[in-house]
Amino acid sequence: MLTLRLVTLLAIFFTVPAMAGAAQKENITLIHAGTLLAVPGQKAQDKQSVIIKDGKVSAISAGFVSASDFPEAASVQTIDLRDKFVMPGMMDMHVHLTLDNRNNRGELHKTTDAGFAMLAVENADLTLMAGITTIRDLAAVSSEAIIAVRDAIDAGVVPGPRIISAGQALSATAGHADHFGGREDYAQLYHSSGVCDGADDCRRAVRDQYKIGADMIKIMATGGGADRNGKKHSKAEMFDDELVAIVEAAHRLDLKVTAHAHGTDGINAALKAGVDSIEHSSYMDDTSIKLYRKNGAHLVATASLPTYFQQSPDIPDSVKAMLRGKAKEVDVLLGKAHKAGVTLSMGSDAGISNHGSNAEELVAYVNIGMTPMEALQTATTNAAELIGLSDKIGSLAAGKIADIIAFDQNPLIDITAVRNVSFVMRNGITYKHP
Repeated sequence: MLTLRLVTLLAIFFTVPAMAGAAQKENITLIHAGTLLAVPGQKAQDKQSVIIKDGKVSAISAGFVSASDFPEAASVQTIDLRDKFVMPGMMDMHVHLTLDNRNNRGELHKTTDAGFAMLAVENADLTLMAGITTIRDLAAVSSEAIIAVRDAIDAGVVPGPRIISAGQALSATAGHADHFGGREDYAQLYHSSGVCDGADDCRRAVRDQYKIGADMIKIMATGGGADRNGKKHSKAEMFDDELVAIVEAAHRLDLKVTAHAHGTDGINAALKAGVDSIEHSSYMDDTSIKLYRKNGAHLVATASLPTYFQQSPDIPDSVKAMLRGKAKEVDVLLGKAHKAGVTLSMGSDAGISNHGSNAEELVAYVNIGMTPMEALQTATTNAAELIGLSDKIGSLAAGKIADIIAFDQNPLIDITAVRNVSFVMRNGITYKHP
């Protein structure tokens, strides 16, 4: 009996190392990049190999390494992008996956949460195929739908970008995220948990979003661009104590805060309250620029929207003429903020504009005075900093997540190259191949 037990122990002793050796064999993916921009803001390199293991970058090597260089690997897949421009996946900091300009927004109340989820799945796929591997979804029509889609993408059930969800936007009663101008019973039926009045109630609204699974908080500091309270000289829709309460409550829960703001007063009030970013920031002034720089807040400009509106057949010519005048003024202010050192992070407002056309925002940034490299930084390193994930995404280096895209042409030469994404990888999984 003792001899049998000894034989068994010896068998285990000699078998375990062999099994461990077998377990250590890894599946490797090699990307041969003709031009690689591993860290936007630094010089791109020609003829580089990106070595990927377990969904992460293992190493970046000069030249084109061969599968034979990894004799111990279980398998080696080589992806030939030797005629492509390769870089980290882009990030869009202002998206609405549960909105779609192909559908009548007046009919949204007829759509179920399941319907919104299916719409979000379709739009998530369009977004990913456009080379956008991470987004912030800034206020969904259905928070239940967007959080379910976020989790399904994380689990690998459906394709799509990594989603940072704001749940429902926080708004004052009759503010930009509340129902107004309609039947009171309808407004009460569709009352959002994000509508709040007074500092205490606004803390409650933050906690409600956290409870349903929101990753961040969005505030409606002013009305929308078409609202009567979304104009240049409109006052902020929330009082200072409400804004401060939201920011403090969110930051205690380790949630970042952004504020939708068009008018000068709302922009400055939100920045003084300590938000991490401002969406649109249409009519900022010199005080705004000083606050941006003092606080380190990011500006998410949605600068491509005016071009989209000019192309829309549903907008009357008289309105388009007004919007052209506004766009010229806003573009000058954005250019001024950029030259003053304000950090911009890319945000397209897709859902208002077309899903899948997110990178048009980068073309708009070059038009206001950025270099192509600076524009690419807004969608990579800057955006990663804004969402607190610089250690994981936004650039390519050993240990970082393998979110990788490729273009047929070099966007550093012509930024419009970002319109044509030929390769998409997220978490080391290839979703689009040339």
